[in-house]
Amino acid sequence: MTKTEARAQAKALRKNLDLHAIGAAMTQQLFALPAWRQAGTVFCFVSMRDEPDTTAILQQALVSGKRLCVPRCLPGNDGRMELVEITSLNDLQPGRYGILEPCGGRTIAALEPGALALIPCLAVDKQGVRLGRGAGYYDRFLTRFGQTGPKLLLCPEALVFPALPTDEWDVPFTPGEILTENGVK
Repeated sequence: MTKTEARAQAKALRKNLDLHAIGAAMTQQLFALPAWRQAGTVFCFVSMRDEPDTTAILQQALVSGKRLCVPRCLPGNDGRMELVEITSLNDLQPGRYGILEPCGGRTIAALEPGALALIPCLAVDKQGVRLGRGAGYYDRFLTRFGQTGPKLLLCPEALVFPALPTDEWDVPFTPGEILTENGVK
């Protein structure tokens, strides 16, 4: 299977999933983890309609006094994004690709050691090979910011494939870094 075929299959499967309910279940699983409780800073993607809903995660990070950073796509076609600290979900507005992004906020040069990073995917395989949308934003992010704290890939259980194709630039995850609605793999 090619990455193009795997993306088409993952997108087709997503259409039949209740991503709001899956996101709510993932959120409960996340809040029970030591990585969440111990993190002073959380980097989290702002979910799109076809991703598990991260709204409750973003809200809880703010309510519990955690430093919350979200991505903002940079202009150009080189697949780069920057980290922006926000203090309210009102700081978000539709940006590039229609994804909610910070309209203001403070740009962060790097995540502090121990920060928890929550990363999206279209699918993942049982070995931790992440399948993204194909632009490489998160692979570049993880490489550029040298994530030193825990990272979790948020993926519905139905999208954990037996195997996926991988390229040399794909940032690997371990099975223990995959969070589904049923918990960590």
